[in-house]
Amino acid sequence: MDDAERLNILMVLYITYFLTSTGLGTATFILPVYAETLGATYTDLGFIGAVGNIVYTALTLLAGYTLDRFEKIRLYHYFTVFGVLVMILFSLAETIPVLVIVRGLLGAASASFWVTASTLTAEISPRSQLTKSLGRYNLAWILGFTVGPYMGGVISNLYGYDVFFLASAGVIIISLALLLLKIHGRIKLTRQARHQETNLSELKPLIFSYLTLVPFTMVLGIYMAIIPGHMKVVGLTASIIGLLLTFTNGIRGAVFFNVERLVKWGTWRSLLLATWLLASAMYLIRIGETVYGFAVPLALYGIGSGIMTPVVLDFISKRTPDRLRGTAMGVHEGIYGVGMCIGPLIGGTIADNYSPTALYSILVLVSLMILPFGYRMTREPNP
Repeated sequence: MDDAERLNILMVLYITYFLTSTGLGTATFILPVYAETLGATYTDLGFIGAVGNIVYTALTLLAGYTLDRFEKIRLYHYFTVFGVLVMILFSLAETIPVLVIVRGLLGAASASFWVTASTLTAEISPRSQLTKSLGRYNLAWILGFTVGPYMGGVISNLYGYDVFFLASAGVIIISLALLLLKIHGRIKLTRQARHQETNLSELKPLIFSYLTLVPFTMVLGIYMAIIPGHMKVVGLTASIIGLLLTFTNGIRGAVFFNVERLVKWGTWRSLLLATWLLASAMYLIRIGETVYGFAVPLALYGIGSGIMTPVVLDFISKRTPDRLRGTAMGVHEGIYGVGMCIGPLIGGTIADNYSPTALYSILVLVSLMILPFGYRMTREPNP
């Protein structure tokens, strides 16, 4: 298949990434707000987020393993259908225990989607355009995170949370229809060397790349599972919270768009800048009580997070053997799950037993932990 056809297929996939991430991602952000209206404490919010991310972690490894052994496009179809079903189940959830169960299913749907999307992008992209393709992949899903929260907040305020979840299912159905109409039958991606067994030890040279993500994803987990609920507690409405999340994710997307420049500027320099931005954001968010009080630290977080995500993904992808692509992406997303599980689980307990201020103060130190791992990461040999 020539490069032009590959890029054409990727363009369609980017649209499906946008649509599916709008559904799955918006549900993830709005869920803590919905849970708070049902009486959830910070500990409850942390537990809900942790359950989803435990499942996410386990399923990323399974998804990566499966992608390396079965036809990837067909699996992407199946995973998209699963996402639709999860959104429908959310519309029926009206108690905290049921939310916990369905949040676990959302973790499974998210894991299968993100591992598959990153793997498809890396495998279909022409090698000479890999950084650009991964940048567009990141831009596609972050646009969903940008558009979704504000619209989700508005829909929730006007029509209720059940209508919001059904609307999310509808958005993912459009993604599925696009896959069937534009991608089905055009390309098949299967592993050629079936006799070769995958050995995780072959990814050992990337260990510090993965460790660099742990403190970052702990902060990310708090951002997704605790901060929306915290903003609701201090009195902000669902639509205002959605607007702030849209604002933050929009900044992340703008930074994603410049990933090629960041890579050329230098991976270590980029990580250094991202670390200080994340630490500053957590320091300032301690005193956030108004829209503007949250907007400034969230903007700093958006820039820092927007640097971390694509720069580390680019670093890992370029150093991964083709036959281990699915497994490497599975481990990559699995690390996200680990951090996003630990962060909310511990963070919710700290916020309840001490205060949110104590939690964010600790997150300043957690953010700074990126530096030693990032320094070692940039000195790793190629696997």
